[in-house]
Amino acid sequence: MATTEGTKDQLLALKVMRMSRPTFNEFASTMGVDPADPFASGIEKAMSGVNGCDSMELPVGSYLMAPTSIDNIYLGETFTFYIVVLNESEQICSDISVKVDLQTQTQRITLQSKLGDTQSELLPSRSLGQMVMHEIKETGQHILVCSVSYITNDGEKMFFRKFFKFPVNKPIDVRTKFYNAEDNLNTDVYLEAQIQNLCTSSIVLEKVQMEPSEAYTCQEIKPSQSSDEFGNVYLPPKTVRQYLFCLSPSTPDNALTHYRGVSAIGKLDMQWRSAMGERGRLQTSSLQRMAPGYGDIRLSVEQIPGIIPLLKPFVIVCKLYNCCERSLDLILSLDGSLQPDVVFCSTSGQHLGQLSPGKSVQFSLNAFATSAGLQHISGIRITDTFLRRTYEHDEIAQIFVN
Repeated sequence: MATTEGTKDQLLALKVMRMSRPTFNEFASTMGVDPADPFASGIEKAMSGVNGCDSMELPVGSYLMAPTSIDNIYLGETFTFYIVVLNESEQICSDISVKVDLQTQTQRITLQSKLGDTQSELLPSRSLGQMVMHEIKETGQHILVCSVSYITNDGEKMFFRKFFKFPVNKPIDVRTKFYNAEDNLNTDVYLEAQIQNLCTSSIVLEKVQMEPSEAYTCQEIKPSQSSDEFGNVYLPPKTVRQYLFCLSPSTPDNALTHYRGVSAIGKLDMQWRSAMGERGRLQTSSLQRMAPGYGDIRLSVEQIPGIIPLLKPFVIVCKLYNCCERSLDLILSLDGSLQPDVVFCSTSGQHLGQLSPGKSVQFSLNAFATSAGLQHISGIRITDTFLRRTYEHDEIAQIFVN
């Protein structure tokens, strides 16, 4: 949609044409022709006169169609258009200047235009043209504002503006879910990304990559045959594709103390191509997840055997983390009544010392199993002498006794 601002009759005309690629013709038809059969050659001649194709065996002219209207413009695509100034009068115009601005809902962007810089005069029936490209970064209504100023033969300064309105739609929809795998042995975070094609035509996802923040390292989890050999994924309209990423804390200590409350995970970077090869790219804003609370202290099992011989001693290595903002004075107690089939050999009532905020302390427990099968490790009690508060840790790990 174009509107013009200017009261006087102008000597110059301004046109803006979007540069778009042709589309496939769904009604293209082929026909096998025997060159030695004169009757088939007559049929080919007749159909070529109707369709305008040189050969009915390979009707290239019917495969591709020139666009008849402005296609949808999507977020992340490069908007390419050709702007031309035409002298429709019999006079020579000079000092031509063209300014191109793109007005969005939040800002006004000045696009580079060099029309008139290399040629000071424009003769009658001559034109000046330039191709302009701009990456679309917002959705909603966009207005292309083209301002033209020039001087006539009489020395009169002329000016007019043209407005071209076009909407920008959202090409894909991204929904994310976070799963915390944080237990005694694992502090990873799993991100599930669901990407849906909102375009009217199919697209090919060339890259869906998670760019983690400095606090995380990322690895994509995917089956061995999830896409073609180049990693491209064909996505028809309204179809959803799921991706799964595993994010591991860069350092174990930060996983427990630094990642509290809302933490930044990273950004999703996506690249795709449309049916005719136009490239699009989007990057989400910084993804945030709510980290689970650990309370004042957190107990993790650092080392434990998987299979235990019956009546043979084994060692459990544990670590305590101070996750609160105050110092703790800790005492370790053992309650064997909760696990009659596993007997602790370590002394109950050990003093672990004072633990500053963000620090950790490691201790070992000796035990042996009196019954075969799958057994749980329970009965670990940590007491803070400052507040006289006891923290209970049950079923922290499992062992198999044979």
